[in-house]
Amino acid sequence: MIEPLPTPRLSRHRGVVLVGGQSPALVERLADELAGPASRRLSTERERQPEPRPDLDPDLGPSPDPHTAVDTIHRLALDLAHDGAAVDIVASVEPGTPLRPTGLMLGALLDADLGLPDGRSLLQHVVSVVSAVDLAELVLGGVDDRFRAAEHVVELVEYATVVALADTDAVPAADRRTLERLLARLAPEAAVLPVDEVTRTSLATRGGAAHLGSAAGWMQALSEHTPDLAHDGTITTYVYRDERPFHPERLAAVVERTFAPGTVGTVLRSRGFTQFATRCDRVGSWSSVGQMLSLDPTSSPSWHPDSPHGQQIAFFGLDLDVATIRRELDSCLLSDAELLRDPAEWRDFADPFPVWAAG
Repeated sequence: MIEPLPTPRLSRHRGVVLVGGQSPALVERLADELAGPASRRLSTERERQPEPRPDLDPDLGPSPDPHTAVDTIHRLALDLAHDGAAVDIVASVEPGTPLRPTGLMLGALLDADLGLPDGRSLLQHVVSVVSAVDLAELVLGGVDDRFRAAEHVVELVEYATVVALADTDAVPAADRRTLERLLARLAPEAAVLPVDEVTRTSLATRGGAAHLGSAAGWMQALSEHTPDLAHDGTITTYVYRDERPFHPERLAAVVERTFAPGTVGTVLRSRGFTQFATRCDRVGSWSSVGQMLSLDPTSSPSWHPDSPHGQQIAFFGLDLDVATIRRELDSCLLSDAELLRDPAEWRDFADPFPVWAAG
């Protein structure tokens, strides 16, 4: 007979705090500071190799497998629960580890195996350590050849309950103010603090990590309950929507012509879903950071009733010319005459974008 897991006293359950980011030294130091006297401090980086590595640039090699961190943390949580101890874990993960899949998998496993002891998920917080210098360079600095690094840094921000910014004093004051306003839009549910100001009191609000799967600013912008146009005095947010697919050849021309720096303002971040007429069976992912744009397939078939349809893209930027963005993207949509053609013929349209791997 399998004995049920003892239930720890609810008042002792602090749950799991996940700490990740760019700098190995800062990630480990911050995790040490966030661990309380009764916390179990776990470092997947230290377990993997004893010597710290230099800061990891995700463009230089493959990202660490999130399953490794998830398995290690999940196993410790189960051991604590089986022994009747409180689940109070502060775990740091190897720099470069994508926090979104790590957090989503870990949260789902903890909830499935240990339930919601006090009505909240045991994954309490995701703390991201991000270099303000790197973020400013990638988003504001006109970099056009480091997309993987840029996407990794932005996703660290978008999937966090606490964003710990390093090197803020090295960023010019004007850029720092722009970053502050942008981060408020990209991560509206997160506390954004200099890394030296993040303490255990920064984790006072519990349970926030349970909602991170849909908390990113672009996800909230795409919600039907959010206005498609907003401006906070610095950052303009605009959501482009249309049910029709894009003609990829026309889209390629518009991307090159219209989204060049200064043409329609400065697009700092855009994210959402797209559909090409030549690939109408798949939902595409639209993602840009600064001047870098990536159009990749998602795992969602376009015919599924829960899949996004057509174009749903959130733009965040400075002095955005929303009317021109709308007009230019509208010109990429299939015309009425093209829509009336057999969809099988759409596959013959010119398509200059890289081929997507079979799903």
